[in-house]
Amino acid sequence: MSDLSSQSLVFHVPRQTVDQSLQFFKQQGERGHEGVALWPGKLLAEVCEIGPAVIPRQITGPRMYQIPADESFRIIKSTAKQNLVIPIQIHSHPASAYHSEADDEYAFLQHLNAISIVVPCFGHFDPDEFLEHAVFYRLRGPDLWELMALSEIKRCFAFSEGTP
Repeated sequence: MSDLSSQSLVFHVPRQTVDQSLQFFKQQGERGHEGVALWPGKLLAEVCEIGPAVIPRQITGPRMYQIPADESFRIIKSTAKQNLVIPIQIHSHPASAYHSEADDEYAFLQHLNAISIVVPCFGHFDPDEFLEHAVFYRLRGPDLWELMALSEIKRCFAFSEGTP
């Protein structure tokens, strides 16, 4: 079994997980609100097989989202019971994609090398262009979210047409 904080971990992400997340962000965007989804997965050797997106109960607004503490606890308990981990969070912004100070402060994930993906325009873009629009960050240390280079993203992610 691999270590969740390993930089060599490769994430296999089904297209349906991306589509599910973007659809939620578009719905949130119709209200002018951001949103967040979590991508749980199963650790296998140096691979993490990502399953369906988890859309947590959340408090949202035009430039914010927050997962209440009781919902965070429920999600952690549920994923642990299923022997899953949550290595990736993904959320939307109304315009530009970047990791804001609020994103740093309210990040659901806090483990070393966690991945945080930010999508612009409430996810209103062709899902086939996901890598062109989304920005990926990795937690390198306490409150230190660093932008991932495209070469690192391509090494760490394998997107497929399948379903989880």
